[in-house]
Amino acid sequence: MRKILLSFTLFFCALFLFACQSQEKQMTMLNGISSISVSESDGYGGINENYVTTIDKDTIISRFEEIFKNAEGKKQKVDVGTEKPDYDILIRYENGETHGLHLVLGNTREKSRVMYVGHENNVFDISPEGTKVLKGVLDNQ
Repeated sequence: MRKILLSFTLFFCALFLFACQSQEKQMTMLNGISSISVSESDGYGGINENYVTTIDKDTIISRFEEIFKNAEGKKQKVDVGTEKPDYDILIRYENGETHGLHLVLGNTREKSRVMYVGHENNVFDISPEGTKVLKGVLDNQ
């Protein structure tokens, strides 16, 4: 009886630890984005608040939202000491909440990477098509 109880306890502990380590497959976005502010990044871990643009047009916000929601999550080691993202993004929601993101913008026909500030090892890949849209939007701002 004791061995069975110990086996169940170990099984549930292992299951719990495995669940805590799982990678998000999709970015968590709230409804009601009111604006997206973009700045050139100073590095990982924080957001540069010297924004070069703030996007508040619904059509462009919808494009960003669709790209981020379709980004594919994966665990990836990011060297925060030597690498640097291209852009910092602050997403503001109508309810007052915010999300801070780092964006490594790929070249044309390449994937880009986006990650939540403070969670740099949980990377979300953006498709080459999404990269093209982001480059077009960011170049025109």
